[in-house]
Amino acid sequence: MLNVSPGQRPENDAGYLEMMTAIVFMGGLSRQVVMSKWDGFLAAFERFDVEKVADFTDVDVERLSQDTRIVRYKAKIRAVVGNAQQMQRIGAEHGSFGAWLRHMVDQEGIAATSKDLGKRFKYMSEESSRRYLYAVGEDIGDVDEKTRRKYGPAD
Repeated sequence: MLNVSPGQRPENDAGYLEMMTAIVFMGGLSRQVVMSKWDGFLAAFERFDVEKVADFTDVDVERLSQDTRIVRYKAKIRAVVGNAQQMQRIGAEHGSFGAWLRHMVDQEGIAATSKDLGKRFKYMSEESSRRYLYAVGEDIGDVDEKTRRKYGPAD
C-alpha cells in the first residue's frame, strides 16, 4: 500500500512523488490493479526518493519496463523520472516541492495550481492534477464519488 495516506498532506517530497506516481499509473487503470503492485513500485522507484529517481537513466527506464513487480508502461515510467526531475528543480528553488505546492494553492488557488501542474508534469492533465491535489490533502471543494473512491482514503 501507499506510504502516504490519500487525503492527507505528505510529510516530504518523496510522499508527493509517490502520490503523483500513483495518480499517473491509475490513469486508465483501476486503483486495485495499481495498488496490488505498490510494494514493487516502492522498491523499483527507491521509495520515491526524489533525488534518486531524478538520477535514473534510460538504462534504468528500460530495466523497469521489464520489471514484473510494477505496471510495465515505459512512457509512464519515463514520466515518473521526468516528474522527479521537475520536483527536484522546484525544490531547489523553493526549499521543497511541498512548500512550493502549498504556496501555489494559497496564493493562486486550486484551479490555477491544477493548470500549472498539468503544464509542468508528465501524464498530469489539469483534471488529474486536481485529483492529485485532493489526494495530497488540499481542499478542492466538491468531490464526486468516483474521485473519492479512486483517489481518496481507502475504505
